[in-house]
Amino acid sequence: MADNVAITAGSGTNIATDERTIASTTVQVQRFVGIGASTLAAAQTTISNSSTAIVSARDTRQRVVIVNRQTVPVFIDGATATTADFRLDPGDSVTLYTTSAVNGITSAAYTAAGDAKVHSLEEYD
Repeated sequence: MADNVAITAGSGTNIATDERTIASTTVQVQRFVGIGASTLAAAQTTISNSSTAIVSARDTRQRVVIVNRQTVPVFIDGATATTADFRLDPGDSVTLYTTSAVNGITSAAYTAAGDAKVHSLEEYD
């Protein structure tokens, strides 16, 4: 399909599009369910008792896998994380289908040793 093609719908027909910013240009895109993405980004983050970004918001993200390799539970949320949020115990993982930021916090101060951090793997275009 070509980019930015005007579509005239027939009477009573609705065609839905979303606006996205791609390469600093606002465009309309057709909604679809994709399989796979063109880019992977892996990261490790030490989460302690202050809300910290595990992944930033990314408009083209399809999913993110988060694994808690720390020795303490990490609580995660899309906004400022608190210890009342979703609990991710040591060794547990979660896959989120979201474009929003994901933040984490622990209930007490934590110092990572080696790779005992929160690992994330984002899939995005």
